[in-house]
Amino acid sequence: MLLDLYMLDSVFSGPDNTVFEADLIAQFGEREVSEAIANGLLEHRRLPFREGRQRCICWLSDEGRKMAHTQSQISAHISF
Repeated sequence: MLLDLYMLDSVFSGPDNTVFEADLIAQFGEREVSEAIANGLLEHRRLPFREGRQRCICWLSDEGRKMAHTQSQISAHISF
C-alpha cells in the first residue's frame, strides 16, 4: 500500500495525491489501512461531502513517505 501511494505521490502533488479511505480499504483491507493511520504512516482528514455526509481522504505522512522510499530502494536492488 505504501509503495502504491509513494508512486502516486511521485507523479502528482498537492490534492491530487490523496485517496479516499474507502478506496484504500477496498483494495488493501480495513486492518492494513487502520494500522497505517494508527502508526502515523498515513495522514487522513474527514471532509464534508454532499448532504452532510463525510468522506475521509488519506495521503502519505512524512514518515510513511520515508518508509515507502526505503521499500522502493530495497525492491529496486532485489529486482537486479
